[in-house]
Amino acid sequence: MELLETFGKSLEGINIAGLPAYKLLIAFGILLLTLILQGFITGVIIKSIENLAAGTESDLDDQLIAVIKKPLSWLVLVGGLWVIQTFLAVDLKKLELDKTTSDLLTLVTIALIAYTVYTAAPILGKVLEALTLHTDTDLDDLLVPYLPRLFRIAAVVVVAIKAADVLFGQSAGALIGLLGGAGVALGLLFKDIIYDWCCAVIIYTDRLYKPKDWIMVSGLSGFLQVVEIGLRTTKLYSWEWGSIIKMPNSKMVSGIVDNWSQDKGDVQEWGFTETLKIDGITADQVERIMAGIDGIFKSIDGFYPNYSLMFGGLEGNARLIKYVSYITPARYFSAAREFRLSLMRLLEKEGIAANSVYIIADQESYTNSLKMAKKDSN
Repeated sequence: MELLETFGKSLEGINIAGLPAYKLLIAFGILLLTLILQGFITGVIIKSIENLAAGTESDLDDQLIAVIKKPLSWLVLVGGLWVIQTFLAVDLKKLELDKTTSDLLTLVTIALIAYTVYTAAPILGKVLEALTLHTDTDLDDLLVPYLPRLFRIAAVVVVAIKAADVLFGQSAGALIGLLGGAGVALGLLFKDIIYDWCCAVIIYTDRLYKPKDWIMVSGLSGFLQVVEIGLRTTKLYSWEWGSIIKMPNSKMVSGIVDNWSQDKGDVQEWGFTETLKIDGITADQVERIMAGIDGIFKSIDGFYPNYSLMFGGLEGNARLIKYVSYITPARYFSAAREFRLSLMRLLEKEGIAANSVYIIADQESYTNSLKMAKKDSN
C-alpha cells in the first residue's frame, strides 16, 4: 500500500506532452477496460443474440445482426474514448485541445451511426415492406422501395455536413449555404417532377382511383383502366385503342377524372347518357321514337329501371331527345351495344336517314365540334 502511495506521489510531478502522467495512466486503464468490454460484447452478448436469431424463421434478423456487429464494437471503443476525454477535459482545455478532441469524437460517433444506417438500409427496407403488407393503404407500398435510398442519402449528407464543420470550422457555414442554394436551384429545375410526387400522395390519400379502376379522363377519349400508379406517372390502359398511356400525376389531379369503379352506395351502377339529334322530323315521330326508346330500356337486361327520357326541344332544324340511365358494370358494353342497335332499327322503321341523325355521347366533344363548324362557316 505504501509502495502504491509512493509511486503515485512520484508521478504527480511528471508531465507527458503537457498532461499529468498519473492521469495518462488512469486513461490507459480506462482504455484497457473498454477493450475488455468490447471483447465481451462481441464475443458473448452478440454471440448469444446470434444464437437466438438462428432459431427464427426469417433471416432478416441474422442479416441485421451481421450489419450492426462491427459498428457496435467500434461504438463501444468510442464510448471509452469519450470517458477518457471527459476525464482529461480540464487538462485538454489548458492545452486548447478540448474542442478539437470533442469534435473529432463527435464526428467519429456520427460516422459510425451513419455507416450502420447506410449498410442496414436495404434490410430496413425489407422490414418496412413486410410491415406494409398488413396495412390498408397502398401509399406506403409505393414509398417503401425508395426509403432505403433515402436513408443512405441522409446518412451521407449528415456525415458530410459534420465533417465540413470539423475540418473547415466557420467556412462550413458558407459551404452549407452554397449547398442550400444549389438545392433551391435543383428544386426549381425539377419542380414539375417534385409536384408529380406530391400529386401521387394526393391520389392515394384522397383515393381518387386505384389500380384496376375504370375511369374517364378529360382530354382523353373512351374508357381507361388504371394499370399502375407510380411516383411520377399513372399508367392507363386505353380500352378503345388497346394501348398504354402514361399520364403525369399532376395532370390527373388537376384534370377531371370520372371514376366508374368507386361505388356511391351498396349498388354498383355505370351511367349511360346520350343526346339524340334528328333533323326534320315531326312531333308524332318524336313521340313514337320516345315511346320506342322507353320500350328498349325496359327490354334489355342490365339497365336499371330508374332511367330518364326527355324531349330537349329544338336546335335549328333538329329535334333533341336526351336519355340518362344506369347499367350494371358486368353488362355495360353488351347492354349499350344492344341499345344502340335497337335504336338504329327503330329509326330505320321510321324511315329516318342515317345522315339526319347525330348521337352525342360526349357533350364536351360536341360543343367543340360546334365551335369548329361555326369557325369554318365564317
